[in-house]
Amino acid sequence: MTSIPLPQGMEQNKISLLLGHPDPQTLLTPALRDTILRLMSSSQATSGLQYGPEQGTSELISFLVEKINREQGLLVRPENLMIVAGSTHAVDMIARLYAGAGSTMLVEGPTYADALHIFRDQQINLHSIPMDLDGLIPDELEKQVLRLREQGTSPGILYTIPNFHNPTGSTLTETRRREIIQLARRYNFLIVEDDVYRDLSFAGRLPASFYALAEGEGVLSICSFSKTLAPGLRLGWLLGSEEAIQRFVNCGTSQMGGGANPFASQIVATYCQSGAWNEHVSRVTALYKSRCDVALAALERWMPAGVSWTHPEGGFFIWVNLPQNIFARQVKQQAFEAGVQVAAGDGFFVNPADGQHNLRLAFSCASLEEIEAGIRILASVIADQ
Repeated sequence: MTSIPLPQGMEQNKISLLLGHPDPQTLLTPALRDTILRLMSSSQATSGLQYGPEQGTSELISFLVEKINREQGLLVRPENLMIVAGSTHAVDMIARLYAGAGSTMLVEGPTYADALHIFRDQQINLHSIPMDLDGLIPDELEKQVLRLREQGTSPGILYTIPNFHNPTGSTLTETRRREIIQLARRYNFLIVEDDVYRDLSFAGRLPASFYALAEGEGVLSICSFSKTLAPGLRLGWLLGSEEAIQRFVNCGTSQMGGGANPFASQIVATYCQSGAWNEHVSRVTALYKSRCDVALAALERWMPAGVSWTHPEGGFFIWVNLPQNIFARQVKQQAFEAGVQVAAGDGFFVNPADGQHNLRLAFSCASLEEIEAGIRILASVIADQ
């Protein structure tokens, strides 16, 4: 009998609190399976297997435009949205077309490790802005911009994860979002909001998006189906001005690629139009909330004095702060030997040394029992340092 391979980055006989993967049991639901089988048997299947429109499948664009306008009180048009092959595709296009080698970009400290990888691949000069429990600090952002301008450099982009931040789990307050928009206009930089966790809110209403607060001016917003449906579909969307979207549509990879995953887009459009996605998001959000609650309770129960952590209201992650005499790399290795996978904080910073006393815990892909046991083992490792 052939065994089912483990998800990327996970190891046999280990409790994984390492990666921000959706729970495998949530992926191929009966509704999604039925949609796939029905579409494969329809006359639409052939067109979905052909090259598609560079901007993406029109039915999916229409669904997303209606969703965004309804939920955020906006008046975006289909011309403001492009289907992308997951958020990674959007981040890479933005880095290539709006930054490029030798340019200067601002990021949060910490930030999404794989975005840093993409920016470094593009040879972009990166500068980080400190965060606190309320997210990126606007005063520190302005200080960094002024320092760079004194050195003869003007940053062109701020990359930010405002909701249920990866890796910290924090959510940027609306007051700070407004302040950051003012700074972007004053110093002429583009805001790129990576908002892939927006739909996974445990507490209800979120602050207005950067895109909504700025009325679409000077903001590109990235969202994805990877966290709320299935990452293997490789589907997301990019929201921006008509001019910006046309620039992405006209770029070489879009013109050569024939649209982002036309067949998967047909499946997801049909699935979403049936109402199944909204119901699914409600179910998985409740699931992840229960796991977050168990993780927070376990941290409170088991962690030794001097350790602190964030209290996310959505998403997949908790950020752990270790005492200054305890180093994350050592804890990570010893926890692995004891059967638990966690992420050390250094990979989430422009300057890795800034994260040497931090850990990221992902609660999305572990059972309640694994979360409790994993945190108990991790706490024991930390206590022994």
